[in-house]
Amino acid sequence: MLDALPLPTAYAPVDGPVQCNRLWREWSVDAEAPTDLIAACAQVLAWSERDIAAARSWIAALTADNPPLQLAAPLRCDQTRHAQVAIYRSQTGLIAQMMEVTALLTAQRNAEQRLETILSALDSLEEGFLLLDADDRIVFCNRRYRELYAISADLITPGRPFAEFIRVGAERGQYADAIGRVDEWVAECLRLHAQLAPIEQRLSDGRWIRIVERRTADGGAVGLRIDITELKQAEEMRRQLAIQEQVIANQAALLAEISTPLLAIANHVLLAPMVGSFDSARMARFIEELLAAVQQRRARIVVLDVTGVPVIDTQVAHAILQCAQSIHLLGAQLVITGIRPDVAQTLVVLGVDLQAITTRADLRDGIRYALKRAD
Repeated sequence: MLDALPLPTAYAPVDGPVQCNRLWREWSVDAEAPTDLIAACAQVLAWSERDIAAARSWIAALTADNPPLQLAAPLRCDQTRHAQVAIYRSQTGLIAQMMEVTALLTAQRNAEQRLETILSALDSLEEGFLLLDADDRIVFCNRRYRELYAISADLITPGRPFAEFIRVGAERGQYADAIGRVDEWVAECLRLHAQLAPIEQRLSDGRWIRIVERRTADGGAVGLRIDITELKQAEEMRRQLAIQEQVIANQAALLAEISTPLLAIANHVLLAPMVGSFDSARMARFIEELLAAVQQRRARIVVLDVTGVPVIDTQVAHAILQCAQSIHLLGAQLVITGIRPDVAQTLVVLGVDLQAITTRADLRDGIRYALKRAD
């Protein structure tokens, strides 16, 4: 009957010698008859004296109502192979059956190695990694995740509800936006988490975290926590820079408007006082505004006062000449006032021809001339 069994089997009756079937004997390295069931197992399995003593102790406490005792060890005949023995106690004695588990142990070791490789790779990520099961309980997180949430890192244990981790972290001050409004913040955070919506989260230490989560095939969730603090700081710097640039542009426009006012002193008479230094850009803008005002207000005479210009170089002088020609083409006349002696001498040295342009000594004379001509 024993030889008909498909597994190596040994039977040790209460009142008789140990009996082993053919498959058991093929694995045994000792031809002598074993004295008891443990000795029979030791002829097949590579047990040490300590293993044998432990097995005898366990067998002594084994009853018929207990589940079988299961032990695994390499085979004595070939220690690259492994077998598992299951020992039962019946009313008549002890029964042992063996099954080779070499392939199973090899697959298990390979799976453990692959798992260790995966866990090591996840620990090397710069992003925080979190795995939740279908009941929204923590399964695993990597090193970076614990670093990001250091205040509540002791709560990150397998089996802990994610909602509990969030709430306790908020109560400890982990999240900047939850301070003073824990219940409201936790409810909103869990709502977005349930929807797997992307979240930008501000921590109490000033860091910003982007949360990206996806559903797994078994109904759980996997998520990344990405530190975007530098990105947020760059965005804030760009925003501040844009505000500053707008303020500067507004101030420049205001200064330009103040420094180059265009005044209508009578019907069809414009006064354009020039104040301060003029470079090519400012001169071009001034002429553009002046010509637009001449056309818009249908001016016939423009009084250009240069009293407030400290230096008139060749570039500015030629620009004034071009302005006079443009004003003439628009049907108006240019009157220049306030040319100081040193400026007049400079214009002569520069060879600037102002004969085609009406000039007056000062602004008063220029306005008087313009008002008479306008009548």
